[in-house]
Amino acid sequence: MYDMARGATMTKLTQGRIAAAALALLERDGLDRFSMRRVAAELDVGAMTLYGYFRSKDELLDAAVDLASAEIALPPSGGTWQEQLRSLVTEMLRVLRAYPVAHHIRARGPMLSSGALRSTEAGLSILVGAGCSQEDASKAWRLLFTYVFGFAAFTPAELSDAERRELKLRLAGMDATELPHVAAAAAAGAEAMTGSDAFGFGLDAILAGLEARTSI
Repeated sequence: MYDMARGATMTKLTQGRIAAAALALLERDGLDRFSMRRVAAELDVGAMTLYGYFRSKDELLDAAVDLASAEIALPPSGGTWQEQLRSLVTEMLRVLRAYPVAHHIRARGPMLSSGALRSTEAGLSILVGAGCSQEDASKAWRLLFTYVFGFAAFTPAELSDAERRELKLRLAGMDATELPHVAAAAAAGAEAMTGSDAFGFGLDAILAGLEARTSI
């Protein structure tokens, strides 16, 4: 995570420093409370000063997203296309867990800055290099993109033992007449709601399906 900019009055402002302060503010207080004025206050400068670096709040948001996206380690060129995609998508999940505010930013509309599209470019390159048409590659990447964003948004990275027990008890306590499979699979269902095993299972299924669907 990025620390709040310190000593801004003693250090020359740059777009990078402002973007880092914006990202830290987003992570601390959320998107709803984000504004140029509040970023300026964190940097101990006037709000109008920031407009010399960014034309609008949306442009600054793009810069903050680009900064977080830069932490996604792109896969090396070696290996199979499945290995490369698995590496890339797993990295995306890691960064999304580090910066959960990205879900809220994405909910406002597509993230189309060059930095945010860096992983998309890498994913498309892998798929086209494996023999996908541009059309199939675009659809396949969209599937992977929505999977990782959805998993990050709705699946906690980890549950405590107490939370796992509570979840299992609640699922097992469901009306077995109305929801027999939910009640019977309480333990497995609780495990499927968290952790890397569940993510890997889904990702393996998607990659296998893409191989069968696109013949790559």
